[in-house]
Amino acid sequence: MQLRYGMNPHQAPASATPVGRALPFEVLSGRPGYINLLDALNAWQLVRVASAATGEVAATSFKHVSPAGVALPGEVPAFMLDAYDVGGHDFSEAASACFRARSSDPRSSFGDFIALSAEVDESAARLIRKVVSDGIIAPGFSPRALELLREKKKGAYLILQADPAYEPPAEESREVFGVRLTQARGDAPIDPGAELGEVVSGKLSSRARRDLLLGIATARFTQSNSVVYARDGLVMGIGAGQQSRIDCTRLAGEKAANWWLIQHPRVLAAGAGESPQTRINELYAAAARLGAPERAEWLAAFTDLALVSDGYLPFADNVLEASGRGVTAIAAPAGSIRDDAVTEACRKLEMTLVHTAHRYFHH
Repeated sequence: MQLRYGMNPHQAPASATPVGRALPFEVLSGRPGYINLLDALNAWQLVRVASAATGEVAATSFKHVSPAGVALPGEVPAFMLDAYDVGGHDFSEAASACFRARSSDPRSSFGDFIALSAEVDESAARLIRKVVSDGIIAPGFSPRALELLREKKKGAYLILQADPAYEPPAEESREVFGVRLTQARGDAPIDPGAELGEVVSGKLSSRARRDLLLGIATARFTQSNSVVYARDGLVMGIGAGQQSRIDCTRLAGEKAANWWLIQHPRVLAAGAGESPQTRINELYAAAARLGAPERAEWLAAFTDLALVSDGYLPFADNVLEASGRGVTAIAAPAGSIRDDAVTEACRKLEMTLVHTAHRYFHH
C-alpha cells in the first residue's frame, strides 16, 4: 500500500506492507499516511485489549502514537455537550465511549485518530462528524454511519475497518538506523486475576478494579515512561514519554486536574467561542484564571482516582504526589529496591496498592 508520505512530507515515497498474507485492516475511505497507521494500529490494539479486559465497549483518541484519552461507556461531561451543542443527542454506548474519550484532554484530541472496539453506529458517526479528526478505525460500520463518515472532510476522512480475527505473527521486528531489532510480541490478553491479584495495601473495590484494568490497557500502548489516571471508566490524565517517573505522575495529575477544573461552574460560563474547539480552549484559559483558594476548594472534591504506572515506582514521592491528586488506588509492577517504602507510604495514606504481573514499557 502506497502512503501519502512518511513521518514528514519530505519523507516520500512511503508504503505499508503486510508481514503475512494480508493487512489487519481495510481502507474504506481516504488515503493513510505513515503516522495515521502508527496511531490506528496502536489505538486498535488498545481498545481491543481494554474491551476484552473489562467486557465493555472501549474507545480512544490517539495523537502522535499515544492516547490523549480512553473511555468506556458512561455519562458524557456537560462541557462537551455544550461545546458541540449536542445536549439532546441520543447517545449509544459507542457514541458515549467515543465522546468521553475525546473529553479526557479535548485540547490534545484536536486532529486525533479515533478507535472503537465495537461497530460505529449512526449515533457515534453523527458526533464524529462534528469533531476535528483525521480518521477512525473500528471492526465495523453501520451502512448509515459509513455514509455519514464518508462525507466528512469532503471524502478525505480516513476510515479503516479492522479485522477482529486478525492475529499478528508471534515475533515482531523494527529497523532503526540500519539495525533490525527483533523480539517476541507482548500481546497476551490482560488477565484481571493475574494483573490485580497481588494486593499489598488496602482493599480493591469493584470501582477501582474497573478503572485499573482500563488504566493497564492504556499504559500498555502509551509511550514509556507512562502514568495513567482514571475515574469511573474514563482515563483523563496521561503522562507519556517522560524520562522521570515522578514527571509522568505530575504531568498526568495536572491533566486530570485540568479535566476537573474546566467543569467548575464559573469556568463553564466562559466557554462562548465561535467554534467547539475555541470554546474548549477558552475553558482552559478560564480555569487557569481561577484563584488558588477557589481552585483548591474545587479540586478537594475530585477523589477516588486510580493510577496505573507502566513500570515500578522507584520512590515514595510518586505516592505522595498521587495522594495529593485524589488517587486512592495504584497499580504498578514490583521490582524497585524501595518497594517496601512505596508500600509503607500507601499504607500510611490508606491507599490501595496492587502489584501487577507485568511491566508494560512501550516504545
